[in-house]
Amino acid sequence: MPKADELFFALKTFVGAMAALYIALWLGLANPYWSMATAYIVAQPLSGALRSKALYRLFGTLAGGTAAVLMIPNLVSAPALLSLAMAGWVGLCLYLSLLDRSPRAYMFMLAGYTAGIIGFPGIAEPGVIFQTSLTRMEEISLGIICTTLVGTVVFPRPLGPVLARRIASWVRPGIDWAAAALAGQAEDAETFAARRRLAMEAHDIAMLTSQLGFDISPLQSAVGHITRLRVYVLSMMPVISSIGHRVAQLEREAAMTPPLQGLLDATSHWVRTGGPEDAEPLLRRIRTMRERGDDWGGVLRASLLVRLEELVSIMRHARAIRLHVVDGTPAPSGPLMEAEYVAVAAEIRDHRLAALSGVAAAMAILLVCAFWIGTAWAAGAGAAVMVSIACSFFAAQDDPAPAIALMMRNSVIAVLGAGFYIFLVLPRVETFAELALVLLPAGLVIGVLVSRPATFRTGMVLGAFGTTNLALGNGYHADFVIYLNNALALVVGIAVALVVTRLIRSVGAAWSARRLLHAGWRDIAAAASLNGPQDRALLTGLMLDRLGLLMPRLAAVSPGADIAAADVLQDLRVGLNVIGLQRVYASLPFAAQHPADSALAGIAAHYRGNPLLPAPAAVREAIDAALRAIAGDAEKYQQPLMMLSGIRSVLFAGSAPPDVAAWNAR
Repeated sequence: MPKADELFFALKTFVGAMAALYIALWLGLANPYWSMATAYIVAQPLSGALRSKALYRLFGTLAGGTAAVLMIPNLVSAPALLSLAMAGWVGLCLYLSLLDRSPRAYMFMLAGYTAGIIGFPGIAEPGVIFQTSLTRMEEISLGIICTTLVGTVVFPRPLGPVLARRIASWVRPGIDWAAAALAGQAEDAETFAARRRLAMEAHDIAMLTSQLGFDISPLQSAVGHITRLRVYVLSMMPVISSIGHRVAQLEREAAMTPPLQGLLDATSHWVRTGGPEDAEPLLRRIRTMRERGDDWGGVLRASLLVRLEELVSIMRHARAIRLHVVDGTPAPSGPLMEAEYVAVAAEIRDHRLAALSGVAAAMAILLVCAFWIGTAWAAGAGAAVMVSIACSFFAAQDDPAPAIALMMRNSVIAVLGAGFYIFLVLPRVETFAELALVLLPAGLVIGVLVSRPATFRTGMVLGAFGTTNLALGNGYHADFVIYLNNALALVVGIAVALVVTRLIRSVGAAWSARRLLHAGWRDIAAAASLNGPQDRALLTGLMLDRLGLLMPRLAAVSPGADIAAADVLQDLRVGLNVIGLQRVYASLPFAAQHPADSALAGIAAHYRGNPLLPAPAAVREAIDAALRAIAGDAEKYQQPLMMLSGIRSVLFAGSAPPDVAAWNAR
């Protein structure tokens, strides 16, 4: 049953839709029902999301209408060329939309299929295409303005408090994971769940933050801080993973010292209960506890101290921002922390999948247009419009086919509901008040569906397709043949989109997960190659963004998703140590450079091959040879020692400590 806030949102959406329809009828616009449909398409429970979507829909409609005005008059005498141009435009816009993982992507997608909505029906009267486009712009703008005003003025629901609650619950698993790593606890189901949530929630937090600039809450000014908080939380993930691995390794090899154990306990206590103001004494304590790295245990302890300093530094800044966002404390003063172990905000762009989606949409449109031209079907324009919409709506999914099939089911429901109103209800309606009254039940049901994330797309399809098939105007005009033809065009368009999508575009979560894993391996191989990229912060950002995309896909296809995610973090640690080794390579003595070259070449070959298999023993032997060459002067070569030991600890976790004569002599 709907909750009170859902019913209230549904009522507000219905009021906005009715206001848009009333004004459109009063102005005598050609298709006033588009104003009503737009109100349901734009509707969002949160004010920031509503205003963001409204603005991008406005710009997308303008771009799509402009494209239709440019193409239709110039190409209407060459149907095949016009079909190719329209299909290419929709495919290009869809490609750009999938490369942009922000709310702005909606603008590109809308620019594509809006050209079809205006252009395909406009072929019948190409001489008035500018007027048609202008009228459609007016109708859509009216729907946007009405629903945005109602949503913003009448008891708006700001996005800021919702985002603050999400952030408050989001960072808690990271604290629990860090405490477990500092205690040397073995990774369990709770640790895996914390890692999964940190990675998966990062995408949602980024999306909500991008909409915060359109919000009406005081947090609107904190967009920069929240963006930085997300970067800090993600940057902690490889650091925590490394700390947990180091602590377990030291305990396993009986190399943990009492002072270091006391420091770990103090850090764990601060992680659980301390504030940002308590971090500086802890950082001074970490920095004063020096380890020369004169033996294998010393190298591990020195590396652990470096990671502890990174963890506390990141968490200090993250907590200051979190207190500002969640508890309303003053914004952190001073510059934001910049360090190489802090990731940069990076996003993966899958050009191949975006291009495949664009090609599939273009081919589906061309197929429908060929049938339309060949049969001179009166409702062919409607089918061409529907195929462009259906191919665009769900293109961001790994397999859009199930969503398109659900869209077809919902479209049939919308058409049947519209038919019920057209032929049984509307003949008895005489005034606008009566019209609003009879539409109220359907409007409330659709509004409740839109308010729920799980049924949002169902509600939007019912609202958009139901209102457009209802085709309300000034006066009652019902024609069963036209109704049936339009309904058939709708089903045919979606059916063609479904078939073409299944043949070309349905790749599945497993395929996408494999591509993400392989892309990460290529990044590590490139970092280990000669003259490879040496931007640690960028590699961290890319790998962690890839992890956020990977987690839901792995969970959908494999029960071992958490283990695979752990492997991704270990791969990231290898990459970071490889970059560190590349940076200090010039300082290595000649005797260590050759084995270091062999180790890097072996790592690159390993990640270009199948990293799921154990790393070759030759890589471990090369690392040990490099360690032997620099172990005699641990203070001078502390950084290379830590990088080499870090790579060895990840790739050869079960191996015995390296046999280094300089350490054995001590």
